[in-house]
Amino acid sequence: MARPRQFDQCAVVDAALQAFWSGGLVATSVDDLLRATGLSRSSMYQCVGNRDTLIELAVARYVEQQTAAMERSFATLPFKKALEAILIDAALNNFNGRGCLLANGLNELHRGDAMGIAVVRAGMVRLAESLRAAIAHACPRCGDAAQRCIEVMAAIAGLRTLQRAGIDERMLRVAARKFAVVLASG
Repeated sequence: MARPRQFDQCAVVDAALQAFWSGGLVATSVDDLLRATGLSRSSMYQCVGNRDTLIELAVARYVEQQTAAMERSFATLPFKKALEAILIDAALNNFNGRGCLLANGLNELHRGDAMGIAVVRAGMVRLAESLRAAIAHACPRCGDAAQRCIEVMAAIAGLRTLQRAGIDERMLRVAARKFAVVLASG
């Protein structure tokens, strides 16, 4: 009797996340996902369900990864240095030029994809809440952590956009450092 094949769901979700991040939430087809994960169509449905479920899982994994990275920065560096590191990374590395999966998703999804938009918006809310909590913990003197969180997210989004537009790295580094100073001082 044949034994049912076992799948590492975490590896499948990680591979799908990379495929969605590189190809886009809309443009990445089921066939693209099958190539990325190495699964057959029936195995994919058996392992994770349909493409929409895989988007939900990939967005959740992305949020987990970004939350962990932010929390590490704020736990290991003084507040201003953590902000500077996060902002410089957004300005210069920007996930190797791929940008933020959530921002990319919001920009590419259409009104007709209500589920996709809801998943990405919920991911953005979870990410913002994690950042707000990290800021409140790392800088209790900073006042309104929710407002500070939105300001940090706006700075990150702006720097990521300018990086993708090809703006000079030196100028982006200077801007990131200035943002860090302003955001750390309130």
